[in-house]
Amino acid sequence: MNINIRPMEISDIQEVVDGWNKSLIHDQVTEERFKGVIFGDANYEKESTLVAVHDGKIVGFIGAVAREGILGADNRGKPEQANFGYIKGFYVLDDFRKNDIGSMLLDKAIDYIKHKNKSFIKILEYTGNYFFPGIDMRYGSAISFFENKGFHRGYVINDVDIDLTDFKIGDYQKNAIERAKSININVVDYEPSMLDEMREFVEKLNMISWFPEGWENWFKSKGNKVVALKGKEIVGWASFGVSGEIGWFGPTGVLVEMRHNGIGSWILLESVLQMKSAGAKRVIASWANTPFYIANGWKICRQYGVYEKQIEKNDDK
Repeated sequence: MNINIRPMEISDIQEVVDGWNKSLIHDQVTEERFKGVIFGDANYEKESTLVAVHDGKIVGFIGAVAREGILGADNRGKPEQANFGYIKGFYVLDDFRKNDIGSMLLDKAIDYIKHKNKSFIKILEYTGNYFFPGIDMRYGSAISFFENKGFHRGYVINDVDIDLTDFKIGDYQKNAIERAKSININVVDYEPSMLDEMREFVEKLNMISWFPEGWENWFKSKGNKVVALKGKEIVGWASFGVSGEIGWFGPTGVLVEMRHNGIGSWILLESVLQMKSAGAKRVIASWANTPFYIANGWKICRQYGVYEKQIEKNDDK
């Protein structure tokens, strides 16, 4: 079988997305979202975003990224991630999975990551633009493929959700609010006038991946953000949004020295109530700190395996 592996062109996107949605049934994407995750990633390079073509038809896709240095072009990299390259997306159409096309695509991606002088390849836990945090555990054939290629599962990441149809504030949340109020905390909507305080909070929180260069632009407007105040100081924050009947919560954070005082639970509750008022019947939090959400009445709704493999660096880069 004659297979051509080449860089993906803009004109390929509709066909790639069609194949993606046929293959990755739990991760449906629109063309708009696909473009945003791939081309909106500052670490994107055409040479590592590839399609497999047979008789003029796209039958497979792989997207890989590797940050230059530590921070990368998106300024989100961390020192402990300096040796990692990532597979952001991958599929082969069902009818072509026995033709080594997956191996061809993966080999090209590994060569690219080696060329970037990285020593590990990971699927996924990528803190830049991503489709999913790992491989959905329901994709048995994909898991078998990567395990046969020498990848091992490091751990599992959970998505959690909560049904808002009959949502009621529970004793756990009431207690959290009382504890937070006892140390003079108040949870309010974020206002643009708080931008200086937000800058101080971001510096103290030290989560670069949540606040890449230019993050202040989003905080120059109000809406979909709540903060926890101690006096005028911001000590906690969350962002959220609603799309149709689904709410999306996160990211969220509380300063280390202020944790275990009910602040995170109060922020979560206030965000959920606002999403419910906006029409959400279900709220999802991805890449979740599971025990925190379970304590607040949420449930695990999806699980992803994070897989990785050590590779030899290309020291001749």
